[in-house]
This record gives sequence, C-alpha cells and structure tokens, in this order.
Amino acid sequence: MALDGYVSDLEAGDRLRPVRYTMSPFIVREYCHGVGEFREEFHAKTDALGAQLAPPTIVHIDKIRLIKANCPLGAGPNARIHFQFQSKHHLPIPVGVDLEASGHVSGRYEKKGRVYLDIDIELRTAETNLLVMEYRDTAILSYAQKQTP
Repeated sequence: MALDGYVSDLEAGDRLRPVRYTMSPFIVREYCHGVGEFREEFHAKTDALGAQLAPPTIVHIDKIRLIKANCPLGAGPNARIHFQFQSKHHLPIPVGVDLEASGHVSGRYEKKGRVYLDIDIELRTAETNLLVMEYRDTAILSYAQKQTP
C-alpha cells in the first residue's frame, strides 16, 4: 500500500480510503460557475424530480476528494496530467443526498516512456448503498523523452 504519500507512489491494487460527504448547493453552484454550466436543473429545483441536480461531470470532484484524503503530499515530483476518463451514471445526484466515494488503483503501467495510472471510483448513496456512478480516471504520471544517440 502506497497511501499517505504522493499520487505518484500509488501502485496497482491500492485501495483508497472512502470519503463521505453531502452534495450541497454550494458545491454544485461553485462547480457550475467554474466550468461554465448554466442549465437550469443545476441551479434550481427541477419540476420533474423536485430537486436541484448535480451535473454529471461533477464526478471529477470525487477523484480530487479521494486523492486529497489518501495522498496528502500531492502529485509527486513530476506533474500529473489528466489523460482521459470514462464514467457511467446510474442515478441522478440530487442536492442534499449523502454520498460515499471509494476507489482503487486498477492499473499502473508504462507505455512509450510514459507512466500511466488508472483509478476506478464508485459513488454510492451513503444510507442505501445504491450505486450512483462508476468512473475510471487515467492519468499520466511522468513523461520521459526518448534519448537521442
């Protein structure tokens, strides 16, 4: 286990300690302002569900929460680049719901001089344990240019 250090120290198989939080109107508002999301359902209660909803891309905050809780020293000696992500949403996320994010490092590998890290994250309701979202984040931890002879 490579927890409590740098993100770059994480190894395949590491399980991240879960993080619980409440999806608040403040989180949704600040996230929406930060990414330029203006749709009404993310700023006020919707008629269809009777609740304000969090935008699906807010899942990136769960990754940040898990990294801050498990890797307090930050990215590491090399810059980390968010390479790609895949997410599958099972339920809408209403404001006010208690959530728990958990994750594990599903892979660490090198390809063409770059070290990649895959983290699989699940978001569930804290009370009922319903699966809300699945998310895989792939980051590039380092880049080494090819040496010329």
